[in-house]
Amino acid sequence: MIADADELIDDWESIWQGYFLGEHDETVLECVERLDRARAARPYDPDVTAFYTLGLVWTHGHAMYDAEPEVARRVVAALSAVASDPAVARAACDHARHPCDGDLYTLLESFGTLLSLPAGSSDYTWEDMDTTDGDPAPGSSRRCPRNVAGLARTAAGEIERYGK
Repeated sequence: MIADADELIDDWESIWQGYFLGEHDETVLECVERLDRARAARPYDPDVTAFYTLGLVWTHGHAMYDAEPEVARRVVAALSAVASDPAVARAACDHARHPCDGDLYTLLESFGTLLSLPAGSSDYTWEDMDTTDGDPAPGSSRRCPRNVAGLARTAAGEIERYGK
């Protein structure tokens, strides 16, 4: 569980919505640093890594258009490291599709709820986020490491392609 998860989710949502009153670059860089620590931690906790990765994906618009170039570069590096992690390629996956295969901007609408799951502060479960005809899907494709990596890859690519 991440002690300040709710505060971070609020900050990231404010950055995404465009009304954050704090230091945008500083907040995004703190997320990069926490993601780096989560990826290096032993034992490795995929939920903590997913939490910080999704935080960077949610705020990637700031890195793309408004961040200082060094901040954008560090966000791309962190997201690219997640996207190219060899453990992802070895992760067992029976999902025919992942949410990352769809439109990122539609997905960003649900990131507040999505981020509350690995933070342990949600009334929902991962399976609640994946429904097929109203029934939970077997095993959450949103939690799948390949989905998290795909979202990271998409966000990093957009920053590189469209950034200032």
